[in-house]
Amino acid sequence: MADSAAADLFDGTSAIRHPVTLRWQAAGLEIVRAEGAAEVIPLAALTFNEHRGDRLVYGHRDQPGWRLLVPVDAAPAVLERMPQGGKYGGWIDRFGLVRASVVLGLVSAAAVAAVMTAPSWLGPMVPESWEQRIGSALVGDLEQFTCSTPEGDAALAALTRDVDDGKSPITVQLAKIDMVNAVALPGGRVLLFDKLVQEAKSPDELAGVLAHEVGHVRKRHVMQALLRQFGLSILLSGANSDIGGTLGGVAAMGYSREAEREADEYSRMRLAKADISPAATAAFFGRLRKLDPTAGNKQLSYLNSHPDSGEREQAFAKAVQPGKAYRPALTPAQFTALKTACKQDTKAKEWSLGWPD
Repeated sequence: MADSAAADLFDGTSAIRHPVTLRWQAAGLEIVRAEGAAEVIPLAALTFNEHRGDRLVYGHRDQPGWRLLVPVDAAPAVLERMPQGGKYGGWIDRFGLVRASVVLGLVSAAAVAAVMTAPSWLGPMVPESWEQRIGSALVGDLEQFTCSTPEGDAALAALTRDVDDGKSPITVQLAKIDMVNAVALPGGRVLLFDKLVQEAKSPDELAGVLAHEVGHVRKRHVMQALLRQFGLSILLSGANSDIGGTLGGVAAMGYSREAEREADEYSRMRLAKADISPAATAAFFGRLRKLDPTAGNKQLSYLNSHPDSGEREQAFAKAVQPGKAYRPALTPAQFTALKTACKQDTKAKEWSLGWPD
C-alpha cells in the first residue's frame, strides 16, 4: 500500500529482529508486528539516528536500544513524516559547527592529561550515546553479517537474560565469523562468533563466555580499553574516526588484567544467580590453556587478548558448588537452534576480519 512501509524493529529488550509494517495515524506512527501486535509511537518520541547503507535508522527518546530500520526507498507517505536527520549530527546541528568545535577543543585541552593517564575512571564517565557513535564508526553496519532465525534469536535472548543484570538494554548477536571468539563492542553490543558456538561443548560453556563479555559492557571496560589504546583521539574523531577501522581492530583490543578479572567475577556471579554450573566455563579455559599461545594461531584470539587461561580455569572450577543441582543454560532444542542459525540464515554474509599474515 502507498501509505505503509515494511521495516525491521529491534525493541531494545532482546536481540530479536521483528519484521513490522509502518503506517501513520493521527496519534503517531503505527507499528504492526507480523503476529498482529500493534503500537502507536508519537512523532515527538522518534529520533533520527543515522543513514546506514540502504536503511534509515530511527530511535525512541524514552527507550534506549530501541531501533527502527526503514528502507530508504520506503513509501514517501511514510518517510516524509519521519524525523529528518541534520547535516552533521544531532547536537552539532543544535549548537552549530563552529561553536561545537570550540566546545570540543576546550574539553579536549582540559581533559587530555586525564584521558591519557586515567582511562579506568574516565571511561565510565563517557556518555553511552558517545560510545554508541564511536562503536558505529569503528565497526560499521554489522546487520548483514549477523545470523538470525526465530528459534536461534529466541535461544540467544534466553541465554542473554540469564547472564545480564538487565539494568539497561544490551544487544547480543550471533555473527558469521570463523573464529573461536566473542567480543564486546562499544555502545553496549556483544557478538558471539559462530565458530565459538560450533566449538562449544555445551550451552553452559556459552553462558560463561557470554557473561564475561556482558561483564565488560556493564563495567564499561570497552570504553576504558579504547581510551587506553587510542587516547583522547577516540573522543575527538567521533563518527569520522578511521582508528582501527574494522571489527578486527576492536576485537584484538586488549583489556587490563584487572578488567579481565572483573569480567570473570561478573560471569561467575551471573552463572550462580541463574543456577548454571561454572564447570563448563572452567573446561573451556582448560582447553585454551592446552593450546600453545606461541604457535601463531591467529584464529584463536582469546589467547592473544585474554591473559592466563590456567588461572581463570581454576577460578571457575573453584566456583562449582558440590552437590548443587544446576540447570542447563539452554534446552537441547535451543542449543541446536543456536548452532544451526548461521547455516539456516542464507542471507547472512561471512565477515572476513582480514588478519595480517
